[in-house]
Amino acid sequence: MERLLTLQYYFTPRPDPNFQYTKLTILLIALLVLFSLAIKYYRKKHVKDAVLKKMLKKYPSRFFNFSVILLLLLVVREAGIPFLSMRLWWFLLFGYIIYWCIKIALSFKKEYHRRLTQTHRNTNHKKWLPKKKK
Repeated sequence: MERLLTLQYYFTPRPDPNFQYTKLTILLIALLVLFSLAIKYYRKKHVKDAVLKKMLKKYPSRFFNFSVILLLLLVVREAGIPFLSMRLWWFLLFGYIIYWCIKIALSFKKEYHRRLTQTHRNTNHKKWLPKKKK
């Protein structure tokens, strides 16, 4: 625990080659990919609301990108490439994933209601606009 508080622990160019969390990382990568596919499937098959469908469009690719970046970090760590296998990149990635998930969880409902009212307002305005002639 004491070594977690030192900067040398995070900035070591070549950390210990015995990475004990390889299986856990592969499991996390698989979970992120499955979560991405589940959101994509749910969006295509079960969501009927156009606003919600449009909002859910960007999330599967983001989770898939997180899994690809995590896989690249794992490969670099297993290969022992200096500076790219630093622990700093792992903490930055996990920090960003946690920040992004919290931000989405807190703002999704508000964003959905804002877009829904905007869509209803636009459909009400279009009702009174003249139609194009053929």
